[in-house]
Amino acid sequence: MEDYARLIHNSACLVGNSSSALREGAFLGVPAVNIGTHQANREHGSSMIRVNYDAKEIEKAIKKQIKNGRCERLTLYGNGCAGERITKILAEADIRIQKSLYYAKSG
Repeated sequence: MEDYARLIHNSACLVGNSSSALREGAFLGVPAVNIGTHQANREHGSSMIRVNYDAKEIEKAIKKQIKNGRCERLTLYGNGCAGERITKILAEADIRIQKSLYYAKSG
């Protein structure tokens, strides 16, 4: 995962239709061009431009994003501290589970 995050972080612009551009790319401040409708109903920040499957439109959006450069980091999908928060909640939770078995009658 570290290599992947480093690769995204060092990119000038992410291009495609992956949720990675919305989540990791936005968190790292990397501009993106989303092609098509695969991520159409997902929330996104200003770092994302949506385009159709038109080569000229895609090229124009990529050039615009590269010219604009890095974006403000977006924490819409979290601030990178979820693991620590989950660990703390689990450590402090009073979890009691009583295992029980149930056998259905056959026939």
